[in-house]
Amino acid sequence: MPAATQYDRPGFRGTDTDRPSALRVHPDVRGVAGGWLLLALSALALSTLCAVLLIAARTPLFGTVATSGELFGRALVLHVSLAVVVWFLACASGFWSLAAGVAASPLRWAVLALAAAGLASMVTPLFFGAAAPVLANYVPVLNHPMFLTGLLLFLAAVALCGVASLRGMVRRLKEAPAWRLGALLSLLVAAAALGALITSIAKAQWPPSQAAFEILAWGPGHVLQFLHVILLMSVWTVLGEQVLEQPIAPRRWLAGLLVLAAAPVLVVPFIYLAYPIDSPDFRRAFTLLMALGVWPAAALLALRLLLQLKRAGRAVWSAPQAPALLMSILLFLLGCVLGAMIRNDTTMVPAHYHGTVGAVTLAYMALGYQLLPAFGLVGYQGRLVRWQPVLYGSGLVILALALAWSGWLGVPRKTLHVDVIVQYPAYFAAMSLAGLGGFLAISGAALFVLNILRSLRAKARPTPLRRDRRDVRWSAIALTAALTVTLGTLLAYWPADSGGVVTAQGADPRKDAIGPATLKSKSEIDHLFSQGVASLNLKQYDAAASQLHRVLELAPKMPEAHVNMGFALLGLQRYDMARTSFENATALKRDQLNAYFGLAVALEGLRDLQGALGAMRSYVHLSKSDDPYLRKANAAIWEWEEDLKKQGSVATVLTNKSLPAIEKIPVPRPITEKKSP
Repeated sequence: MPAATQYDRPGFRGTDTDRPSALRVHPDVRGVAGGWLLLALSALALSTLCAVLLIAARTPLFGTVATSGELFGRALVLHVSLAVVVWFLACASGFWSLAAGVAASPLRWAVLALAAAGLASMVTPLFFGAAAPVLANYVPVLNHPMFLTGLLLFLAAVALCGVASLRGMVRRLKEAPAWRLGALLSLLVAAAALGALITSIAKAQWPPSQAAFEILAWGPGHVLQFLHVILLMSVWTVLGEQVLEQPIAPRRWLAGLLVLAAAPVLVVPFIYLAYPIDSPDFRRAFTLLMALGVWPAAALLALRLLLQLKRAGRAVWSAPQAPALLMSILLFLLGCVLGAMIRNDTTMVPAHYHGTVGAVTLAYMALGYQLLPAFGLVGYQGRLVRWQPVLYGSGLVILALALAWSGWLGVPRKTLHVDVIVQYPAYFAAMSLAGLGGFLAISGAALFVLNILRSLRAKARPTPLRRDRRDVRWSAIALTAALTVTLGTLLAYWPADSGGVVTAQGADPRKDAIGPATLKSKSEIDHLFSQGVASLNLKQYDAAASQLHRVLELAPKMPEAHVNMGFALLGLQRYDMARTSFENATALKRDQLNAYFGLAVALEGLRDLQGALGAMRSYVHLSKSDDPYLRKANAAIWEWEEDLKKQGSVATVLTNKSLPAIEKIPVPRPITEKKSP
């Protein structure tokens, strides 16, 4: 049934402002709002292409082929930044433009052009020049001027779109459908995120180091999650009324839920006032804020919608948006459950956000289908449109559950298949299942882009299109599979520094300890080593171990990498493996000072106090008199000798008994600079 008349059916109840038809697009805003949605579609398409490499690199069948850790990192950065930053915020900007209902002025078109230029600038470093990926949470970046400039341009355009839309939203708020209130609240939350970003930039070191990017994004990234949840709830209200043909709840009840979803953001200024932005307390405060505040309101709305869908019976499933609405709700609830299970920096984290991010993406996809007739385009209602959300949603469910399984096994996130240290049948099963789910999700996303492009190419008609006589679903899936495998193979062999020149002063490939490695490999070693150091400083031991494992694959005779790997394994309490790493370091370089300190701590963890004494005495013997950890080392020796003396197994006892015993031995900082391997 055409979108212009489907709410005039007898079963619909409520006033005009209750109806989802209040979302109809005013002719004056079609151009700008449609431009933002097309920009969002472009970001989603590019993100899907990057996801092809990520799935291939983490799947056991293809993971041994895609060996470039830097290429994997760059693809991961673009996938996340395009999917979570550009796609989401471009959709939000389009939503704000619809809510404002203001005629398209030259300023609005200029803002849209600025956003498009930002997107183009973000993507360009993948093809020109070496761009080091910084895998910061929430907003990962490529440490390249073009990417960073593009990101700032895009964020500035989103902020200007919000400013231009605010007056129109406030003026039309009296019409008061729930989605308009949600749009206004999300805009206010976006302002809070912008304020958090400006505050973080003002307080952070400049130019930012790799660890500083994580600090800059931590506060604003958490605030943006509230924005996405508010818009998710707003779209749910539109889709729910479309499917149920009646208001899903009283207006005040929905308004209360939306305000409840936005209220926790009021705590953000107090967090910035209470804690330094680089402190563990700052990180914990935002983690707690999101863990307790971001989900209750959306979960209540989700449960109400599920109950109403059940009561409505089978009749509601004839609505084209019903499958997408159901899959979006289920994905969000799954993401919440998986988020509660996060304990370490494993693949349980991406399992959680693939559920929640997928829920928002599915909601926007369904809304996009509904808006097609309002933009004067053909609104397809065939099988490809109906089954696309099911294909995408089921793929994400499989992917999230498989990542959760591998996370339960202890597999670290942000790593290639070839970098995973622990590999056994359950791991292969979990990651193979993740590959299957990722393939289905990629197919669903590609099919959505294809459906929208079909509408853009077709001429709008007042009557619905007839169904295709031939079922093309299997052909579409087969074509997507062929393209996925082909593109994945091409990307696997794509040079990590395509278009750029990497130099290494003083390097002699013929004498290099890493054997056949090229200058590109040395650049990758330097990058991965610095990533491992940054992860250690952030106490992300799983990620550090994986990054340093990759370094050691490329440069097995680098003692500094063995030492830092030992520190990472100490953080994971894998004392036996840490001992091996420190012993390897001392075998390669006998005067590697902090390797002896780390070895002593590892042996203490293994309850080998005699061995710990020997290693720590070696550290004391090799240390200079001004070594800041010398006193700690002597204190540890004194404590261990006292313990062994009580057991009657100590050979020699220090006469200096004035040194205090310590409960926990702090290890030296990780090595931040390396010598040529």
